Amino acid sequence: MRTKFLAALADKIPAKKIQSEGFITETLKNNISFTDFFPQGFAVIQTNGEGTIAEYPVIPGRKNLIVGELEWFIKAKNSPGVIISSPFRSRVIDDVLVVIATALRDESGKVLGVLVAPIFLNRPGFMAYIFDKDFSEQSDILVVSRKHQLFLASSNPNLVLKATPIKGTNRFLDEVIGGFNGYGDAVTSVGDKMLAATSDINSLDWFVMISTPLEKVYKIINKSLRATIFNGVIVSFFVFLAIMFFLSLFFNPLKKAAESVRQMVLQKRSLSHIKGYKKDEIGDLIIGFNAAIDMVNERNDKLEKSNVALESLSQIDSLTEVFNRRWLDKTLNHLWLVKARSQQPLTLLLIDIDYFKKFNDTYGHIAGDNCLKQVAKTIQKTVSRPTDFLSRYGGEEFVILLESDIEEGALVAEKIRLAISNLNIMHSESLYKHVTISVGVASVIPQLAIKPVELIKHADSALYQSKEHGRNRFECHEDRVILRIIKENS
Repeated sequence: MRTKFLAALADKIPAKKIQSEGFITETLKNNISFTDFFPQGFAVIQTNGEGTIAEYPVIPGRKNLIVGELEWFIKAKNSPGVIISSPFRSRVIDDVLVVIATALRDESGKVLGVLVAPIFLNRPGFMAYIFDKDFSEQSDILVVSRKHQLFLASSNPNLVLKATPIKGTNRFLDEVIGGFNGYGDAVTSVGDKMLAATSDINSLDWFVMISTPLEKVYKIINKSLRATIFNGVIVSFFVFLAIMFFLSLFFNPLKKAAESVRQMVLQKRSLSHIKGYKKDEIGDLIIGFNAAIDMVNERNDKLEKSNVALESLSQIDSLTEVFNRRWLDKTLNHLWLVKARSQQPLTLLLIDIDYFKKFNDTYGHIAGDNCLKQVAKTIQKTVSRPTDFLSRYGGEEFVILLESDIEEGALVAEKIRLAISNLNIMHSESLYKHVTISVGVASVIPQLAIKPVELIKHADSALYQSKEHGRNRFECHEDRVILRIIKENS
């Protein structure tokens, strides 16, 4: 959502107005009122990274900030779309942030400025549940990077960008950093017992950890239980028999409440309200318990929404802006099960850019990256049906999944090959003197007894044949007669 908003805002700044500080400031001011996604506002930075052209709101120190050598700034200038930086500590405001940025270009593609929006990880807005006073007073909340073993955000600001404790200090945290995902008992360095739970954020190798002292979990119940027992002790002996009769009814809701708490701790069933309570002390306890359930469910909903937002970032290859290898594996496994059930064919195209290493060696890696972007964009335009799936497989290889047979796959392969060839991207080290591709096509009706990787192996075998036969062509793993069909229809 934030990246789309920033891209839309960039479209509202015409190239001829980029050096007009007044116009840009007014544009930023008018648009910031439409969203609360960017509490720190926006800035347009000079192309050399030395200071801003305009900003709103004005933040002390930002106008003269020099960012030309920073990785995210260089990446924004070289990327056709919106980029999101890795977390780092701000030099203007001593806080951890990520930067969302996009280049402002003229009609020729020349960069005239960079539109940026900082998002502070450890402030309300991005992960608001961390800063909810009622919740953070009951539990400790951490956002941790497994790879760097750092606390990225925390309900305790003193932990931000600090290293996680040395191995052996917190056994539960050690297990989570090692890959465990779930819940369990944890003991802090000072011996406090905690109930802890974790959930992976499927992007950038982060996870969220929430820990609550066991003492707090049972505090309300124990308090009411002590009050009830005390009241029972002082009841007159003359009404003892009557009290014994009513106690069984009186304590039944409390027993249900205690059982619900126990089930919550063990996570054997979902949380739900306790019904049928009376208007007494136990009823007040159950009302409070039901309110606690609402609070936990609300926080879980917020956590799930944050996970969904962050997971979407993990599906796209940052260079080519098509789906990445991880999302390909997930999609292929899903389609395999669907097609196995319906007994319909699934076709896979494995695409490789011919002589790409020589292209990089001759023209440089920047030109190589631009070549990959052009090829990905052209393939995306060629396979535009809703069911067509395109991803980067690795390096200079791409994969297309088609919910059709091998004949359709062969037609699509030839269509893509011609489209890439017609780009006429110069390649002096190629036999064809311009960039070409080779394609391997494989198709199968999936079976549950066969693994999806077999389809990739078949396509890879066909790709090998394409290269053996001279490149700039496609080969099918099955039914070689398809080549004759393509020639007859061309």
